[in-house]
Amino acid sequence: SGRGQLVERGLPRQEEGSLYVWGRNDRGQLGLGVTGSPDTTTRFKPTLLEITNANGQKEEVIDAAVGLEHTMVVVSGGRVFTWGSNQYGQLGIDVQSEDTPFTSVPTAIDIGGESIMNVSAAAGHSVALTFTGAVYTWGANQEGQLGLGGCVNPQGRGLDPCLDYVRRPTKILQTIEGSFLPQMKLIAAGGHVAGGKERFLEGGHTVTVSKLNEVWGWGDNFHGQVGKKQTYFRVADNTELFTPNTFDNVTGKYYNREVLPVRVGPLVVTLSQPPPPPPPPLLPLPPRTPMAPAAGSPSITAPSIAPTTSALTDTVEVEMPEIIAVSAGSHHSLALLKTGEMFAWGDNFFGQLGLGYQSMLREPDEFHKTQTWRQPEMIDMPQRITHFDYVVIEKQMEVVGNATVERSYTVQITGKIQGSKDSEGIEAAFTQIDAGNFQSIALARDGSLYTWGTNSLGQQGTCDCGACASSYDAAGSCLPISAPPAPPAPTLEEMRRLSVSNPFAPPAPPYVHKQTWDQRCECNCPGEGTCKFTPAFGDLDAINQGTCVGYGDKTKCECTPPYLQMTGAIYNMDQPMTFSFGAKTNFSFVTIAAGGAMFAVSQSKCPTDGTGRDCSGKGQCVLPEEQDAIPSCLCPFGTAGIFCEHSCPVGTKEDVDAIRADHNINKFRNSRYREDTDGKIDGEVCAGHGVCDRKGACVCQDNWFGERCQYMCPWNNDKQHCSGNGTCVYIPTVQEFPYCVCDRYNTLVKDPVMAAANAKTCEEKGLAVWPNGWCSYYDAMQGFDACYTQGLCGVCEDAASSRSILLVLFVSLFSLVTHL
Repeated sequence: SGRGQLVERGLPRQEEGSLYVWGRNDRGQLGLGVTGSPDTTTRFKPTLLEITNANGQKEEVIDAAVGLEHTMVVVSGGRVFTWGSNQYGQLGIDVQSEDTPFTSVPTAIDIGGESIMNVSAAAGHSVALTFTGAVYTWGANQEGQLGLGGCVNPQGRGLDPCLDYVRRPTKILQTIEGSFLPQMKLIAAGGHVAGGKERFLEGGHTVTVSKLNEVWGWGDNFHGQVGKKQTYFRVADNTELFTPNTFDNVTGKYYNREVLPVRVGPLVVTLSQPPPPPPPPLLPLPPRTPMAPAAGSPSITAPSIAPTTSALTDTVEVEMPEIIAVSAGSHHSLALLKTGEMFAWGDNFFGQLGLGYQSMLREPDEFHKTQTWRQPEMIDMPQRITHFDYVVIEKQMEVVGNATVERSYTVQITGKIQGSKDSEGIEAAFTQIDAGNFQSIALARDGSLYTWGTNSLGQQGTCDCGACASSYDAAGSCLPISAPPAPPAPTLEEMRRLSVSNPFAPPAPPYVHKQTWDQRCECNCPGEGTCKFTPAFGDLDAINQGTCVGYGDKTKCECTPPYLQMTGAIYNMDQPMTFSFGAKTNFSFVTIAAGGAMFAVSQSKCPTDGTGRDCSGKGQCVLPEEQDAIPSCLCPFGTAGIFCEHSCPVGTKEDVDAIRADHNINKFRNSRYREDTDGKIDGEVCAGHGVCDRKGACVCQDNWFGERCQYMCPWNNDKQHCSGNGTCVYIPTVQEFPYCVCDRYNTLVKDPVMAAANAKTCEEKGLAVWPNGWCSYYDAMQGFDACYTQGLCGVCEDAASSRSILLVLFVSLFSLVTHL
């Protein structure tokens, strides 16, 4: 579905219809609330969101769309759920925004009682497409982006009420031509929000494609994003500045909008190279000489056959090229043909149309000189992106007179990427395209990505030289691709023979020089002025000041010797640029999306790390025997994770020394730790006393603690932890090493039954009851008081005798008498 602005969150949809959400949630746009308990907490990791019906049954999500602060999904069966901000009525719940400014609870809405196939969300309005091809719109309408018309003044000039918000999904019935809106198959909603914290809508447009492959658009056309051809007029007398926009004296602003659907295009693939001529028609057979009839036979005359001609005045229906995708960004639009050609129109200030230049001015989008002579600032009709065009030589046998000769023709190839092959060995064509805020992204059949437009926030995904070093030559630039030369001219003998047989033989095709960028040289960025090469001169080395990769003023592109050093940063890219991780990867991209950021989903046979290496280049990929099972990684020693991405902690010699030193060796001479009998620690994962989990963290055995299980609970000569008379505790903020909390029982509790039970336990365990009512194991060398008040209990190895109690009582009484 089309996306207006994927500004601060994302929505991946799994095959089984599960939905995960994350990101900003201040307007409930993640949909994690329940009735009576709203949820506006930001999520920093994907969180499962289950959509349920009135009976509490889970719904399968088949389509999702994300606006600025609202979200829509279509579930199996064609119902639509919405949640998030309702500031402009974009939820379609038919309530005042003052009454319900937002909701964090997914809410089912009624869309004319019809089943919905797709939805699209922009900053302030929403669009839905039914299975029958009808289009419903609702939400913000300040630029006519709902396509409902009904204006009193032309195009809603002067605060016309026809441009008010619409809170209920409304079906579009009529076009600007007065006809019914044709059945549609694709929809896309676009628009922008400006103003920082005090946000306000800027623009808003909708683009659709009919089942007859006609493009329709409506809404804000200030930047030409609707795609209707404009009429330019001078901004002022005696100037060369022109504008197609109209000044509204009431609002004090320029406007250019279409409040009803208008035709866009058509999307025509024009070629700079003429196609080769068709094969010549078969020559007619020579007429046969009539035979004289035999005597007495009837005369036979061949009927005269008049030559058939096709009337030039007949209407010929031109079949429109099949369109498989359409997308709307903040102020620009994109479309993709099934044959791989891409079209773009609208705002080009950041080069987001991919036409090889950037528009120099934005408001009011004057027709002005740009990098290319007299190119219009406003690209108000679909323009094909010709960056990937290339030419080949095709040979063809032709009959010239009585001779058959082989001729060569220069043929222009469109919609494919030269040198890139898909899994079937066919040159890859583009299969997906999407428009973000001020940038664009495209996916080819071979899984490669291309991006263009703004890079102010890293949207191009380029932050180092990456893989360019492997194909970047020290001379500073890749060799350009030129059109093949024309075939050699015929010899004099051939000319003489051809002139005799056919004096009107077509001349050899002219040599056409076409300079394009080599797509295989990833560091040689194709944009205007982005690979400025300065050759060596005198004592000065050759330098390349190309802004090939990176963004902002902090990131630079520096290729290490012997490759040429590159400096600079790219802010805008005006032609499609190869997206690369800078390393060989074992996965390919399968889905893309663009909003405020770029998104891409990859797939691979085996689990891969972030740079595309199977099992992080460490483990072994294990393919399952079952067809639907998921491959897994067999991780080597010291690694863990889904793709062996984590390194497990390993014990050290220092850990062994610390454990051996942490003893009361004078009291427990046989308790010193020995690796040969008690387990190896040095060099073992989790010090040999734990296992590494899938996240690379140690899960320690009982009585072992620490990030690598390097701390042991103290034990006695029999190597019983806490002598079997207590519990081991590890609190690093209290003590560096684990310590024992001895078993203790209180005989003076208020509950007489509990007091009696504790007294019996003290007697059975041979523990003396101290004057405070407690009995406990402790360390006699430290004393009971140190254990009871300070936790210095040793290994809980001692139990007080009756004699010791009398001694303690005597000492206490003696101290009291002396004090008196």
